Amino acid sequence: MNFKKSIFIWGFVFFVVGSLIFILAKAGFSGTYDPINPDTYGGNAPDINPGNFFNSYLNKKSTNTPEPEEEIDYDAIPGLTNGPRYQEQLVSPNSINILFTGSDALSGLNDTIGIFSIDKESKKLKIIMIPRDLYIDYNLKVRHYLDLNNRNRPDYYKINSAHQIGPFLSYEGKFSAYSVNFLADVIYEVFNIKIDDYVSVNPKGFREVVDLFGGVSIYVPYDMFYEDPFQDLSIALEKGTRWLNGEEAEGFVRFRQYYDEEGNLVNLGDYERKRNQINFIKAFIEQHGTISNIDKIPGLISTLSKNVRHSIGVGNILTSYIGIAKDVITNDYQLETMTVTGTGKIINRTYYVVIE
Repeated sequence: MNFKKSIFIWGFVFFVVGSLIFILAKAGFSGTYDPINPDTYGGNAPDINPGNFFNSYLNKKSTNTPEPEEEIDYDAIPGLTNGPRYQEQLVSPNSINILFTGSDALSGLNDTIGIFSIDKESKKLKIIMIPRDLYIDYNLKVRHYLDLNNRNRPDYYKINSAHQIGPFLSYEGKFSAYSVNFLADVIYEVFNIKIDDYVSVNPKGFREVVDLFGGVSIYVPYDMFYEDPFQDLSIALEKGTRWLNGEEAEGFVRFRQYYDEEGNLVNLGDYERKRNQINFIKAFIEQHGTISNIDKIPGLISTLSKNVRHSIGVGNILTSYIGIAKDVITNDYQLETMTVTGTGKIINRTYYVVIE
């Protein structure tokens, strides 16, 4: 009986913990420009030529001599992007990959994008975090639809805006949502990762799940103090080992900037925030992936139904994912974490992480 209960718990741990911990949101920072973190990128990156940004549009608008319009069947153009492609192979060909996202409550942008990859062959669980500012070089088809919808501007070339582009194309795929289909195919083209399922969570769902499990004990690596009344955000965590409730845990995983004694804004960067998020998921799994949490499943289901969108049906949880959980328990899978890297650049007065 205990074994069956353990299997049931781990089925939900895969579904919930692997997706809910990496919540969304930026801590009180909005807009398309993000100061470059010298510690992350090795110094201040120069302002560079916009390159092929809007090359088929700006070039025509900047000349006094009209060029003849060439009829183009945009829908016949294959794929979504021109490149570049991430060179490192991040997942095995037969892995099961669950996309998880979290959106900024103010802008609706996906400020947290990650992949929970399960590799049964190598007995590994892998969490892959993708920088929200990753530059996506869309092809002429996508640029055409951006232009038609008055969205052909720099901020839409960040991956955190990708889900907003799908509806412009009525982009179809394996999921019911145009937005998720588009983002999933962008990830496939750039990283060669096929998305099998997705989970999208909001801030309230994250807080409720943490509270449902009684909080999390974690080491806070530095003082975290930040106030933003506009976002109703208040973070007040002192350095050291702390027991965090849902609201405090949200502050921990969102924190990435603060004001120094002179009132200057100090930006720790998105990479540092993702490091904290990874440490949080590890602590959560270690402390709460136990048999004693079986009585919390009904409350967890209720929380998920109100604050999470996903493609994982009940049948999949009770069959496929339960089978995976059984394998994880039996074979003691290794947990690996990583964040996609790139070079910080300013293009057209907008900050990006660029794959080279």
